[in-house]
Amino acid sequence: MPNAKNPVVDETGELAGIDQPADVWFLAGTFGGEVKRQCTIPHGRPIFFPTFNLFQAVPYSLFGRPELPTAPAASGHAELNGTPLPIREVVNTKSFRVTAAAGGPFGITGRVKAKAWGLWCSIDDLPPGGHVLSFGGEYEPGGFWVHAHYQLKIV
Repeated sequence: MPNAKNPVVDETGELAGIDQPADVWFLAGTFGGEVKRQCTIPHGRPIFFPTFNLFQAVPYSLFGRPELPTAPAASGHAELNGTPLPIREVVNTKSFRVTAAAGGPFGITGRVKAKAWGLWCSIDDLPPGGHVLSFGGEYEPGGFWVHAHYQLKIV
């Protein structure tokens, strides 16, 4: 998505509902640093979000496969209403196609092949009402960190 509509660069949460699929609700992290957002999510929708992840465009290769981006020294955490949530590693070992929009965060435009790796968390369903979700991660060797704090309203 172009940065003007990208939920990852959104400072408030107002872009959180753009292009959400019908079967899951994705929450955005950050490209670095901390953000506080508010978001309304339909009741009955599972929620999926990265505590720390990597995305890498891969060149086309006739001989061999590009390496998978990983960060073994990365860590992640998530808490819902103050209770820790389990984190799991999610790996796309097979490359997938992405259409990069002009004005997007990666500085590329058009269709590219990519691979991804990350530490992710899912929540099956939340009861209607207000909830506080906090998640993030860090890559210790480089001192890179991300943190997102959401005020969720389930309706």
